[in-house]
Amino acid sequence: MSDITLSHGDDYIALYHGGPFDGTTETRTATAAGWDTEVTAYAGVEGLETGFRYVATGAKQVLDQVHVDYTLDAKDSDPVDDLQDRGDRSGEFDRE
Repeated sequence: MSDITLSHGDDYIALYHGGPFDGTTETRTATAAGWDTEVTAYAGVEGLETGFRYVATGAKQVLDQVHVDYTLDAKDSDPVDDLQDRGDRSGEFDRE
């Protein structure tokens, strides 16, 4: 992916692209292998904890920090209905 290397314990910045974490960042710590090649992030969707898989797609050195881009891998994430396809569920749990 690049000539950039990290040592075990070095911090790097993860930048998320796509999905519910689009545009967010977090500081992560490198393992012995460097930065993570994939990350699963969890978000609540309609009250359920839902896993979103992100895959490392690039890295760059910015001053004294490494920035790693992670892009959503929708096919390997938990399934989520598109917002426009969720329909009206306001009465779904009503009891008579």
